[in-house]
Amino acid sequence: MSVRLADLTTLRVGGNAADYLVAETSDAVIDAVSAADAAGRDVLVLGGGSNLLVGDSDLAATVVHLRTRGIELETRDACSGAMVRVAAGEPWDDVVARAVRAGWAGIEALSGIPGSTGATPIQNVGAYGQEVSQSIASVRTWDRQQNRVRTLAAVDCEFGYRSSRLKQERFRGGPRYIVLEVTFQLRLGDLSTPIGYAEAAKLAKEAVAKNVTVRQLVIEKGLLKGKELDDVLNLRAMTELGVPGERSGEGKGKGK
Repeated sequence: MSVRLADLTTLRVGGNAADYLVAETSDAVIDAVSAADAAGRDVLVLGGGSNLLVGDSDLAATVVHLRTRGIELETRDACSGAMVRVAAGEPWDDVVARAVRAGWAGIEALSGIPGSTGATPIQNVGAYGQEVSQSIASVRTWDRQQNRVRTLAAVDCEFGYRSSRLKQERFRGGPRYIVLEVTFQLRLGDLSTPIGYAEAAKLAKEAVAKNVTVRQLVIEKGLLKGKELDDVLNLRAMTELGVPGERSGEGKGKGK
């Protein structure tokens, strides 16, 4: 199946992929990646399509699009909190929204981040003093090098600033580990986790002043940033098509 990658990435760039597969189960992900490895083909695992820059030329690699879904509460108690297992293909912001509704604290400041859940431990995403590594209990993966399923405890993921073992270890030019599921350990309660970062304190104070939740405020700020990105991308598209356009503020008495 052929597909235009520009239609699947948030940056709206990318050429055609002749070998494109949609995987809706973990077994399907493993089968697709294993088949590509056995055939000696490069592999590109696609989640939400964010933080991904693909060339406009045709892509020879096998593209495996993760469409796995599922948010499962495994255990819940006052001592250990909520243990929540999430499929790698689950949209990340849906997970945050579910956590906020259920009273599971620890990832609310990570609202509005695009992409899939499986990408979050790879990049160790963070914002406003929260990092996803602070709430991860384990990551279930397909190890392409050892050709087997491996579950890595948080300590074994070797998380760093916007980095992890999942990002650093490579196999045949791509990632060694393909994330299948992530298990989170979240604190019970409606309040955000303790504040240990100046910008997080500022965010919490602003949320109280506006009488909104931390999640609502983070999304509001993210939408403003997203609009700026859309302005840039729309300008690029109009330029490529030869369509006259104007930057935000130009022709309106404002300059940038």
